[in-house]
Amino acid sequence: MQPSQDHSPWPKRLMISGIIIGFLGIILLSFIFDDLDDYYDPRETSEHSVNDETNTLTLDSGCWVVNVEGDDDDYTVTVRFLENGTAGEKVSSDCRTDFQPSTADVEFSTVTKVDISEKTDVIVTIECKQEGACDNPILFTNGDDVILEMISDIGLWSAFGACCLGAILLPMGWILVTINKNKNNSVVFTPEQIQDSMFEHSNNPNNFNQEIMTTDQLYQLVRGEVPEQNSPKQNVPSPFANQDTRPSAVKQAKSSGSIYSASTHTPENPPTDDSWKSWDEM
Repeated sequence: MQPSQDHSPWPKRLMISGIIIGFLGIILLSFIFDDLDDYYDPRETSEHSVNDETNTLTLDSGCWVVNVEGDDDDYTVTVRFLENGTAGEKVSSDCRTDFQPSTADVEFSTVTKVDISEKTDVIVTIECKQEGACDNPILFTNGDDVILEMISDIGLWSAFGACCLGAILLPMGWILVTINKNKNNSVVFTPEQIQDSMFEHSNNPNNFNQEIMTTDQLYQLVRGEVPEQNSPKQNVPSPFANQDTRPSAVKQAKSSGSIYSASTHTPENPPTDDSWKSWDEM
């Protein structure tokens, strides 16, 4: 039997590293959670805020999201290009962006979207259906810039990366440690030891009724396991008080002599009983 080999310490190191890195990632996420929430708050990300009926703004290229705090049913917002100091063609609202307002304390409504292909001046006109119902300002947020800024946030990516890396290293290290433990529990036999074990099994007195090893025993031997031996039957006492169920050996009858064997009696050593007289009278 060969001694167990020393296994690499890297599986345990991977598992411990996964725990530490994942824990650090959770801590980083708790610190930057407020920053993550600010990315979806128009009060923090908006570049323009208007509240007058007519406003002139300079918008960069991108898909601008127009939000208002609360319900937007009373608001009608129109955005037109500024051409020679006057309102020109209406700006298209057909654009898509991943930015969606989401805050825990305030509910925002999306009034419209503004698609700007290049930096330009626009005129924003606000109409209110009910007088005095449009007190909240209109917020203009460039959704493309917000998403790009979020993607380029090193702290946010570091936190998410640490959590993902820890979630990968921890189960991987645990699997490798489990494999190493299973290898330590197995016994390794050399071919010479397997041959010796088969020879001893064949010459074992307990296996006189079994000259050849069974398939299961050979399979166990090849895998490095010791084949099960046939244990002798134990003399188990009977469970009944008035009856003995244990197997008993057959007693052979004693024979002191036979017609086919010479007698041990001589004149110097005569028989002690009178049985010879019965033979003499016959």
